[in-house]
Amino acid sequence: MVTEVDSNLVQIVGSELYQKMISELTSVTKIEIESEYAEIFARLDAAKLVRAGLSAQDVMVFMSEKYDAIKQYSIIKLSALPKDEDDEEYSPGLAPPDDERSKTIEVGKYSQGFLVTNTIEYALAIKGFEPLLEYLKKSRIPNAKKYAGQIIGFVDVK
Repeated sequence: MVTEVDSNLVQIVGSELYQKMISELTSVTKIEIESEYAEIFARLDAAKLVRAGLSAQDVMVFMSEKYDAIKQYSIIKLSALPKDEDDEEYSPGLAPPDDERSKTIEVGKYSQGFLVTNTIEYALAIKGFEPLLEYLKKSRIPNAKKYAGQIIGFVDVK
């Protein structure tokens, strides 16, 4: 069942402004983006909006007003993501057997809606640490306090 919010998100993600930012980000960061915005992702992004207390229209307005700031935030965030977490450090003789080591999950392409998430994070970060932390806790993000601090650090609030 497609809701009005899902439908609005599909329109936003398909908008010229949104696609322009994706194009600019992919040329700078070299990330790969799924060509389709699957309905399941629209529903997940709609749930993020509810947790954040924002509407799909808020996202569009915010993206048009803070285009360069959101783009810069996205570049910083994407470049700060760990590139290779396979190199865990263990003290000599304390490394677990290979079958007990953590596994790195290969991440494929980014969903078309990743900028919705970045816009939500940016919008809440400029409101302050507490609104962002509340959203991250509602979203059940592990180490929410640490992640909120990272996001605040990525945001150039002026």
